[in-house]
Amino acid sequence: MAAASSPLRVDRNTLRVNQAFIVGFTVLAFVVGDEVGRWFVLGTGLVMLLGTLDERLALFKQVHRRILKPSGILGPDVKIEDPMPHQFAQAMGSVFLLAAFAALAGGAVGLGWVLTFMVAALALLNLTVQFCAGCFVYFQLDRRGLLPASIASTRVAS
Repeated sequence: MAAASSPLRVDRNTLRVNQAFIVGFTVLAFVVGDEVGRWFVLGTGLVMLLGTLDERLALFKQVHRRILKPSGILGPDVKIEDPMPHQFAQAMGSVFLLAAFAALAGGAVGLGWVLTFMVAALALLNLTVQFCAGCFVYFQLDRRGLLPASIASTRVAS
């Protein structure tokens, strides 16, 4: 396996920029109101979903990779760790935001904003204290063998 010879890495500053955009756009969605805000919710959810499916489409992360890091504004903070828990967390957040958009568009405004604020609050929690709730869910599911092999941890049990 290629992963054994080359450890997986995560740039934590790329993740932080991603989280800051998620918080910013979800709060902005609420500030501008239901009619316009739901489109910010949809856009943020789609950016997260596309970025989960293909890292090159992770537009918020690309801001760090292509603008902030090369210009020296915010350098790298690379850690050796598996990026899959973070991808799983982002996928969960995108599902919540897409459900929030459906609720907002369908007239269940209260539910839509609750789902949106759950994503914003968890992204803010990760941004400020580095606790990733989606990663926690991933690790709990992985520990119990409940993840598909395609995304399950590749670590060897000791």
